[in-house]
Amino acid sequence: MENLDRKQITFKALDIRSELNTDSKKAYETFEKENIVYFLVDKNKKDLPRIDDYVKRATENFKRDIDVDLTSFIEVFGLSDESEIEDLLTVLVIAFRFNQKIPFTMKQKVESGYKLKYTVNEKYKQVITNAIVISDAQYFCRNLQDRPSSQIYPESFVEEVKKLFADVQDKVSISVLNKEDLKREKMNLLLGVNAGSIREPRLICVEYLNNPSSNEKFAYVGKGITYDSGGMNIKTMTYMRWMKFDMSGAAAVMATVYALAKNNIRTNVVGIGAMTENLPGATAIRPDDIIVSHSGKTVEIDNTDAEGRLVLADGLSYAVKKYNATKLVDIATLTGAMVFSLGDVYSGVWATNDNDWKVFEKTADKSGEYVWRLPLHEDYRKSLDSRIADIANCNSNDRRAGSSSAACFLVEFTHGVDYIHLDVALTTDVKNMGQGTMIKTLYNFAKTQI
Repeated sequence: MENLDRKQITFKALDIRSELNTDSKKAYETFEKENIVYFLVDKNKKDLPRIDDYVKRATENFKRDIDVDLTSFIEVFGLSDESEIEDLLTVLVIAFRFNQKIPFTMKQKVESGYKLKYTVNEKYKQVITNAIVISDAQYFCRNLQDRPSSQIYPESFVEEVKKLFADVQDKVSISVLNKEDLKREKMNLLLGVNAGSIREPRLICVEYLNNPSSNEKFAYVGKGITYDSGGMNIKTMTYMRWMKFDMSGAAAVMATVYALAKNNIRTNVVGIGAMTENLPGATAIRPDDIIVSHSGKTVEIDNTDAEGRLVLADGLSYAVKKYNATKLVDIATLTGAMVFSLGDVYSGVWATNDNDWKVFEKTADKSGEYVWRLPLHEDYRKSLDSRIADIANCNSNDRRAGSSSAACFLVEFTHGVDYIHLDVALTTDVKNMGQGTMIKTLYNFAKTQI
């Protein structure tokens, strides 16, 4: 007997003004009729982040196999510009694959996901193929995000990344710094955060150079705290929960560089993951300690739970000094204060260069991701003044604008190189599931290299 739950259904775009529209006046909703799920759109408003969001909502817990009529999406928006078509198709392919299977589970019984096929002109075959690579990279990131810290810690993270890059190893150069290497490089902030853990830290760097005509090299630096207890300033109650996601920035960076290499994109990028646990212990750093950073600046520890900015500071400095990066971008689950500013809808962005922000904002929009710029201001930096060191890692007595003061702290370690900071503390995991946030945007931003 036929399993009706597995019966194929078609997803098709439809203008909200169509006669088939029931009572809905709102774009980016769906309704089903005769084995077709109509995806309602406003043809005059091509909002790719919203489309991405609603495709994920429509396919969450979906049981039937799907044929996506990609051509209908092109037609309903009346697109003729090839770059706009490619952007739309890429967003749709990745969004429809998002819920196809669970990235990680240890359940004994797991239901199989839906099957997918796409209906579109054959000339877009390569666009679809490239989008699938980005989706697979996002899946890798989400898999690492969802796994517990008993499985993903600095050493195992490195091994997983090496496995990922196995099929493109001829295109990249991978270097891994262990604890002794980090001591020689004077990456004392990373070592300080690690001091309370029995697991060694790692700094993993993946260099992909495929644009010899350019003098630019982007450095993507990811926060890789595989578990964050808060250190000596230990977290309380439920704040300890879901701290396995604190390595999401590093996972996103590695996934992005892999997708760039796999798709042979002409760009020069080095991806850096600063990996450690942040745990309390007899040897853990304490409030009032002063640490000499990789850059040479001294940092007074106000709160050991402001640890992400410490590992990023050494990572950013290393990217400039070791790899001569011409542009820095970091991504981190940095501050809980993001819950009050942007929630889980927008990722926060700080930029030292206005033009970089404009390019990044446009890139995020075409990638189907929401971003919002927040300010870097001298008064936020002033709140980190220390009487006995060059800077304090935070100011526990003044929690106002905590996300912006954290960004100002990081600027101090960029050696004057143009810099973009991404705080994805609320967007990288939603409903306690990894999202692989900003991989699409970082991928496309690397393509803007001159």
